[in-house]
Amino acid sequence: MGETGATIDELSKITHLERHTLSKYLNRLRAEGRISYKRIGRAKVWFVSKTPLQHILRLREEEQTYTEKIFSRILADIPEGVLVLDFDYNIMFINRYLLALYGDCVGQKYYQVIFGTDIGISKNFEAHKEQIKRIIEGSLEEAESQVEDKEGRILEIKARKVKNPDGSSSIIAIIRDISEKVRREERIKNLSELHRLLGEAVNRSYTIDQLCSTILENLCDVIGYDMGDILIYNHENNTLCSAAQVGYPRMEEQKRRDTIEEWKRGIARAAIIGKEPIFFVKGEKKGDGLSYNNYAFELAAEYNLQEICAIPLRTKGEPHGALLILARRGRVLTEEDRSLLGGISEGIAGGIAKIKVEEELRVKANAVEISNNSILMADTKGKLTYVNPAFLKMWGYERENEVLGRFCTEFWRQMEGTGAEDVLMAVQEKGDWEGELIGV
Repeated sequence: MGETGATIDELSKITHLERHTLSKYLNRLRAEGRISYKRIGRAKVWFVSKTPLQHILRLREEEQTYTEKIFSRILADIPEGVLVLDFDYNIMFINRYLLALYGDCVGQKYYQVIFGTDIGISKNFEAHKEQIKRIIEGSLEEAESQVEDKEGRILEIKARKVKNPDGSSSIIAIIRDISEKVRREERIKNLSELHRLLGEAVNRSYTIDQLCSTILENLCDVIGYDMGDILIYNHENNTLCSAAQVGYPRMEEQKRRDTIEEWKRGIARAAIIGKEPIFFVKGEKKGDGLSYNNYAFELAAEYNLQEICAIPLRTKGEPHGALLILARRGRVLTEEDRSLLGGISEGIAGGIAKIKVEEELRVKANAVEISNNSILMADTKGKLTYVNPAFLKMWGYERENEVLGRFCTEFWRQMEGTGAEDVLMAVQEKGDWEGELIGV
């Protein structure tokens, strides 16, 4: 039949068979997928089928046999890509799944269709190419790989060699787009890493400023951004102040610096009050009445920003501040980046709350330490666990280890002459005791 095809009359002259008999043979061969036809006017022009699977799917349903209908529906609706290529890397067949991704590419070269003309730059491409080569050579039965296509999709490809009915061989590949799965796994991995780094930062930090600086550095390593701030909320006077910032260019003029800080506080305040993250992208239309819009526009113009992200830092419903992430033109925060920031925000707030408590305790401890009054702490049994310098001075001791672990009742007696143990009983039962003691 050749490339141009042949009508039944032309075939009848060559084979010396009657039209009726020849028609039966042709339809039988067509049912086996060996030949196909095209209608030109009222005539059928027959061709040798080089891509029988693709031919079946291209037939109108009324032209398909019962078996072809079942087969084509299975291939068309399967939620994975099915691809067949010959040993010259020509695509012989693709199903609907791949048709939606790459268009009608039958007859084209596999690597150019899937990976583009700049082949060799995709992740894991060379390893995948070597696997296909080894399958063709027969040194590998089947192979599985993850590789990035020309559009940046992550594909899972399972390929193996199959024998055709005519004795030739092809390669059949099952292809799935697993980009979402990979992104999800990467997000979980990054979130776990951020939580690990956050835990280390909380344990190693002595002050809130130190903690916030470490957090911003860790976030930059995982996400990548241009500038960032953590602003701390003061509950007593209802104010915000910057605890740490990274990436900002040096600015000499104090008045200008104050103005920029006010813009950032305005954006952070809007996120805290709204209890939701704010994502401002330059060029995207949002409501003009939003309280932070003017601040965001001014800040974006000042630093040539493409995106501003403000995440409220809350734990157990209590606000502790806000995280500001700024990205310049040419850099965008992906949905995964935004999700990571939201996922780590409560952990950051918890870390800030912990350091706040520790700072308050240190202040109180320092106040106790320098107090002129004699102060002691004891466990429920009355054994001393802490004494301040004034206590040691009053009783004439030089080092606290000389008194720690001893019963506090060794150091006083009550005025009325009753047992000093009554003080402990009163504290344990009522929570406090007040009175006069005589030192011994």
